[in-house]
Amino acid sequence: MTKVLLISSKTDLTTDFIVTKLTESDISFYRFNTEELGVSVSIFIDFDEEEYIIFDKVLSLEIDLKGFSAVYYRRPEIPKFDITNLSTGEKDFLRSELLYSLEGIYKLLQNAYWISPLYSIREAENKIFQLELAKSIGFQIPPSLVTTIPKKAEDFYNKHDRNCIIKPIKTGLIEDANEPKVVFTSKLQDFIQNSNRIQSFPTYFQKVIEKKADVRVTVVGDAIFPALIHSQEVVESQIDWRKSEIPLKYSRVDLPIDLRNMCILLLKALKLRFGAIDFILDKNGEYIFLEINPNGQWAWIERQLEYDISGTIVKLLVNENF
Repeated sequence: MTKVLLISSKTDLTTDFIVTKLTESDISFYRFNTEELGVSVSIFIDFDEEEYIIFDKVLSLEIDLKGFSAVYYRRPEIPKFDITNLSTGEKDFLRSELLYSLEGIYKLLQNAYWISPLYSIREAENKIFQLELAKSIGFQIPPSLVTTIPKKAEDFYNKHDRNCIIKPIKTGLIEDANEPKVVFTSKLQDFIQNSNRIQSFPTYFQKVIEKKADVRVTVVGDAIFPALIHSQEVVESQIDWRKSEIPLKYSRVDLPIDLRNMCILLLKALKLRFGAIDFILDKNGEYIFLEINPNGQWAWIERQLEYDISGTIVKLLVNENF
């Protein structure tokens, strides 16, 4: 019998959609909000007795970690702890102990069916790796450069008529307890002001592609859910659609069959069972690959376009057919 473990956090609305579908389908599951470890959740791992147990104090449940057949890995968070009178080194030590305790739990579940395997997610997050792989599969990609050499960057900038963007190599999220920030993709306005930064840190440039729209393609197994994002109707979202502070319009869109097949092939090459792929739809109607988020949010697409993404994920967890 299928028993699903959801690894996430209390504030993750995307996981709420999966909870609803699992409940409606009468499928046994447990939601492990990892920030509750040491608070409302305890662990008991006895290697002599081969007991691998989670205690949920709120639900009064004792849960056998080895009893799960499938895992949906979404958005875990590191537990918070009292940092009063602790040195920086002590804080780092405790954070590391918590992180590796969770990593150990994940390893105990390695024989279960994962959406997606944890280390596949981590490997796929690197945008340098993504671009090289996407190009080899046959996707069109923008002219792109990662460098620490200011002259190479300047040549690239001038070659593309000083019309370039700069973006993070991995993720734009800056985690800060006091003031979390997000680094968005931005138009490069003044090359000279950025030259010292380029020499000190690897910097990621791309040529600006003139857009009709952005496209987010959510892939679950071999199911495709494409969404056209009307990003060019709002000034703030024209370079990076995530920057818009007002709701954007979304609509369903039919992808060319060869592009659909390449999306599925990309997931298989990355050993993923889920992926959120971002494209530009350019002025000529061509789809230009930007990146894949191997663990991206999708609830807003399901809500806006009435796609059954949550139901498809649950079916994959039960049937394990990709």
